[in-house]
Amino acid sequence: MRSIAFLAPDFLANPWPRYARFRAEQPVWWSDEIRMFCVFRHRDIRACLTGADYTVEYPFRVSRQVFGETLLDLDGPRHQRLRRPLAGLLLGQRDNIAFRAAAGERARTAVAALPADTVLDMVAGPARAVPLTATATFLGVPAERHDWLLHTVEYLVGHLDGSSGDFGRASALRAELEEYLLGLITSGAPPRSMLGEVHGWVRDGEITAREAVGLATLTLAAGFETSTGLISNTLHCLARHPGHAAAAAADPGRLRAFVKETLRWEPPQHDTVRFARRDTTLAGVPVPAGSALKLMLASGNRDAEVFEHAEEFRPERSTHGSLTFGHGAHSCLGTHIALDVAEAFVGALLARFPGLRAVDDPLPPITGSTFRRPQALRMRLGPKGES
Repeated sequence: MRSIAFLAPDFLANPWPRYARFRAEQPVWWSDEIRMFCVFRHRDIRACLTGADYTVEYPFRVSRQVFGETLLDLDGPRHQRLRRPLAGLLLGQRDNIAFRAAAGERARTAVAALPADTVLDMVAGPARAVPLTATATFLGVPAERHDWLLHTVEYLVGHLDGSSGDFGRASALRAELEEYLLGLITSGAPPRSMLGEVHGWVRDGEITAREAVGLATLTLAAGFETSTGLISNTLHCLARHPGHAAAAAADPGRLRAFVKETLRWEPPQHDTVRFARRDTTLAGVPVPAGSALKLMLASGNRDAEVFEHAEEFRPERSTHGSLTFGHGAHSCLGTHIALDVAEAFVGALLARFPGLRAVDDPLPPITGSTFRRPQALRMRLGPKGES
């Protein structure tokens, strides 16, 4: 019987062959190592994301231990009550806070500030800073606290990915972050910001202060890690596929498709978790009530039942059915924002530095467990307009 050592270096560097084998041979597999059922096939993953037999609710879920209770940990009416106003803000349908437009503008401003004719590690630099700055500005966090926020959120997110870090320190940082956000919610956030609006919800009894803090921490974590990984992986794919990159640079209209295919082919998040509400069966495998299931979203994205030539990078394809941002009631509210930020940043980068290229050959690999991106990606930024 095949198995996976999830933290083994070879798997972290290249999980794709194992995903393919498990899709074909053991689409639902019990891992003794992590004590979870692992689900590899697209149709089975979707069944877990949408079926009544599965839930996100579990008191000892790692994300709950790191960030406290958020929308990630709720199902049913309470989840719907909290998700609805947040969706309105993120999608620009409530109180007219144009987060998508503001996020794109932040990305373009960051590119304008980059030095020309130099080599820059894009992962350590703008791929980290741009998403956090855009998200923090939307929340209403003043600029002088952005560096602190970046390091705090980055440390906490690291514990979601199999980190063996100091959970005591993570707990202290979480408490500090929650106290700071609560202060902004109760008295200190600008009125034209997410936390400024949330202040009104709390005042009017629409949500509690604790729920408001949960919405803010989730927005920070998702806005940072997903967009950082997407920008990093898009730049990595540009370097790996120069023909497609040249087409995207020559025709900005193709860039959106390039970014969406990156999301399918090299997604920044590879898996998520569900729990069995009751005894059930999945792909013929008995799943007892209370069992944890690791849904391999990235494996589903390369399922040939859904995507023709699924192992190939083809920006011209339709990515409808991609599981990167989930599906169903818990699908990511920030999907379009992440796409907008990545498209705006990479588009501005290609326009200002059309000769943009990676320095290292071979390229640093995309690595990680749940969250995956290159740990570094040095690129040469030529003189403005140089091709």
